[in-house]
Amino acid sequence: MTPLITAVLGFALLGLLVVAVVHWRARRTITAMTTLLMGGEHERVLAHRAPPKAYRPLADRLRATSALLTGRNELALRLLDKSGVPASVTDRVGDLDLHLRAGALVAMGRYAAAVAVLGDDPSGAIVRHQRAQVAIETGDDATALRLLEVPETDPDEEAGRLRILGDLHIRRGRLAEGEALVRQARAAYTVSRMAAREVDTGYCHHHLGEAALGRGDTAGALAQFTTALALLSVRPDNAPGLAAVHARLAEAYARSGDPRLAQEHLDEALQRGEIVGSPSLTTSLERSQGVVALHLGRLDDARRHLANARAGHLELGELPAAAEVAELLADLDGST
Repeated sequence: MTPLITAVLGFALLGLLVVAVVHWRARRTITAMTTLLMGGEHERVLAHRAPPKAYRPLADRLRATSALLTGRNELALRLLDKSGVPASVTDRVGDLDLHLRAGALVAMGRYAAAVAVLGDDPSGAIVRHQRAQVAIETGDDATALRLLEVPETDPDEEAGRLRILGDLHIRRGRLAEGEALVRQARAAYTVSRMAAREVDTGYCHHHLGEAALGRGDTAGALAQFTTALALLSVRPDNAPGLAAVHARLAEAYARSGDPRLAQEHLDEALQRGEIVGSPSLTTSLERSQGVVALHLGRLDDARRHLANARAGHLELGELPAAAEVAELLADLDGST
């Protein structure tokens, strides 16, 4: 699960697209689409009328952003693959293309392709964080720590660095260290003026819920995941983020012995996962189905889902996740 793609990705560059447009009709269209995007009205962005032909590639970048933020990663890549960016604005949209393309690839679990796009030492904060996310998912912690070791000068970008670094520590069992970093990030987001800051704040609560699960604190995890769900629901078409939170809520309710709520949240997660169609998310949801079945005593179902999840994680190169699932399987086999 890679919650790097938030509703603020690329917003710093979207204004450049408007500035780059000199044709009055195109400028009005691009401005309107940007306003809709920042308001979270992604369906209207995707369905918006096109500007004059010379500026349609810029509109496609806005559509690609909306596609990415709603989990339609293949559509985002198709829009980016369209050619014909005006030469006068190529430099302005180049960074945005890089962010969007890498974001879609990371979200789908296409990590080698993402590395090919990003390189090993990207200079911008967003792409540096994206490359660090790839390293976290594939178990290259040394690269992730190197990319995240230097504080960012921009407060919002620094909050992102702290959140991702905290997530890394939590995933690797360094709970206190990770929680401290995530709480710093959450504090920064609460005073931020960036669009959809609630989403990033929600992801902080998601990480804190993971830490609570790591400590065996089911009640604390339920509280954190419930808060995360409320915050992410501000952007209800954020299918990837909502799928991830519903899945963890399902696991937490299964641990607490509540099969009804566990199944309700699992169904919600699977429904949103179908919208996204990401192999990485699908594999993560397979794991959640296994964990829910395990804690509800459906051992055959648990073994089947967990085995599928382990195979999926290995195929994607998500080695830490595969190792965690392997431990669950080993414990399950040892108890039967």
